[in-house]
Amino acid sequence: MKVAAISFNDNHSISMDVEGVTYVGTAAPIELDDGTWFVELLVRTDSGTIALQLVADSPEKLVIGSYV
Repeated sequence: MKVAAISFNDNHSISMDVEGVTYVGTAAPIELDDGTWFVELLVRTDSGTIALQLVADSPEKLVIGSYV
């Protein structure tokens, strides 16, 4: 298994091209013990899965929207 970990704490950005996408989705946000909110965003592809663990101070900030 190949694993990569990245932390962004100082307003950094990342851009990634992903080919062969077969699924994109999340579960409902859940509240953690310290009052923060968590959701996992999954991107499944023909060759593997990308999982983003997202944490925010309110569930509204974790709603997945679309932009044009």
